[in-house]
Parts: sequence; structure tokens; C-alpha cells
Amino acid sequence: MSKMDSPTLTEQEVNDIYTWVDIIPLSRPKKNIGRDFADGVLMAEIVHHYFPKLVELHNYSQANSIQTKQYNWSTLNTKVLKKLGFQLSQKDIDSVIQVEDRAIERVLKIVQEKIKYFKENESQIPETQKSPSHHNSDHLQQSMTNEKDQLIQEQRETIGILELKITKLEQLVKLKDSKIQTLMQKLQQLGYKF
Repeated sequence: MSKMDSPTLTEQEVNDIYTWVDIIPLSRPKKNIGRDFADGVLMAEIVHHYFPKLVELHNYSQANSIQTKQYNWSTLNTKVLKKLGFQLSQKDIDSVIQVEDRAIERVLKIVQEKIKYFKENESQIPETQKSPSHHNSDHLQQSMTNEKDQLIQEQRETIGILELKITKLEQLVKLKDSKIQTLMQKLQQLGYKF
């Protein structure tokens, strides 16, 4: 798993990020998005909104000190984002904490894409997030059945190939036996005894 540097964004992508953030209920109003997200708390809340069991919000406290902000982002990076299959680079974390221009928007874009991916591919959601609901168990059962069917089909194909090889080898042995018999008969005709 590599640490990701955030992408550069178009104006439209930035506006889409703002719209997306606006629909998520957060604990404090957004005034200046860069400063609001600098301590990592609102990012934890966004991930928690989509994957409640993945984020323990009590681990994140509002902060003004750089040290506490670093702690929040480090915790989020190693305990949460890693389970979503990526981690932010230290460069991006520092940029967000220092409220550099468009830093949080770029990071939000990565997080949004990962959340979208996991929502579209529910079977890929990290184990701590999966709930034992009937729907999920049906989905898991269906997935396992499909995998078993595919494995059985592959094994049948392998068996078919091996049976063809056996038949060809048997034909080769018969051909060799036939050639040996012919050669032995010629040798006997020439007077060799066996």
C-alpha cells in the first residue's frame, strides 16, 4: 500500500467537493474549509458518516496546536484510511494542517473516490465495517457460491485437458509398441534371436 499524493483539481471538481461536503452532517459549521478541516476532526466525521464502525470519533479532538492536529491526522491515516486501501503522504497532511491553498480539497477528492469505490463494491468493505445483516450474508453466500462454481468449472477444464493428454500418450505408446514389433520382426528376419 503506497502513500498517495493528492491530485490537482479543476474548478468543477472543487465545486463538486464543496457540494458533497455540504450534504454530510458535520459537528460544526463550515466557515473556511481549509481551517475547518485542518485538525482532521471533520475528515474523521465524513468517513464515520459512511462507515460508522470504521471510525471511533472520540479519538479525534478539536485542536489548535500543530502537535494535536498531527496526532489526529496520523491516527486517521493509520487506523482508518489504511483500511480503505490508501494512506495520505506526510506532505499532504502537512499541507492540510498548514491550510495551504486547495490542500484539503485535494485530500477530500481522494477520500471521496475511495468511499465511492467501497460503496459500489460492498464486498470489498473492510471487515470491521461489515454488518451481519441478512442482505450482506446473502451477498456473501452468493459470492462464495459463484467462486465455488468458477473453481469447479476450472477444475473440470483441467481434468478434460489431462484426459486428452492421457489419450494422446496412450496412442503414442501404442504407436511405439507397433514400431518396436515391426523392428523386431525385421531383425528376426535378418537372423537375430531374442
